[in-house]
Amino acid sequence: YAGSFSPLTKGHHDIIVQAARAFDELHIAVGINPGKQPMFNDQERVAMIEHDIKTHIEPELKKTGIACALKVSCYDGTTARFMEAAGADFYIRGLRLGTEFDQELPGITVSKHIFPSFTPVFFCSSDPKLQTVSSTTARELSRFREDAVLDDYVTPHVKAQLIARMEQLKLRPPAPSAPLPPEPKA
Repeated sequence: YAGSFSPLTKGHHDIIVQAARAFDELHIAVGINPGKQPMFNDQERVAMIEHDIKTHIEPELKKTGIACALKVSCYDGTTARFMEAAGADFYIRGLRLGTEFDQELPGITVSKHIFPSFTPVFFCSSDPKLQTVSSTTARELSRFREDAVLDDYVTPHVKAQLIARMEQLKLRPPAPSAPLPPEPKA
C-alpha cells in the first residue's frame, strides 16, 4: 500500500486493516516524491505509521484473529519498481469517491508496462464517514484549529504531531482569546 501518508489518516488506517484481512503480508510504502512538499520527512512519516500500527492497527487485527505481517518502508522511484524489488504483485489503493479510479488508471497502465505482474486491488472506505478523509483535509483542519473535527480524521498521536508541526512552522494561528462577557443591562 503505497502513498505519501503526510500524515497517516483514519482513512489510510481503514484501508490497511481491510488489506491485512485479505493478505498475509502488507508493505506500507512511503513514497518519496520530489514533486511534493510533505509536511513530515520520510523518517517522521514512517515513525508515525509504525506507532499507529503498534497502538491501533495490530490490536484491532488481533481482536478479529487476523495475522498479517505489516512492514513499513520508504522508497524513491516508481511504485512499480519498489513492488518488483519487494516481491509484491498487488498494488493496494483506497477509493473514497468514484472519480479516484479515473485518477488512478493512467498510473496503473504505466506501472503494468514497467512491472507486468503489477495487479491493482481497490478497497472502498468501510465507513461512509471516512469517504471525505484525506491528509490534505487533516492538515487544513489542524491549521485552522478545528481540533474536535480533526479527531475524526487522525489518531491522537498523529494529531499531536500535526499540531506540533503546524505550530513549529507558524502555520497555526494562536488560540482565540475568551470572548468578553456580555455587558450588564441598564
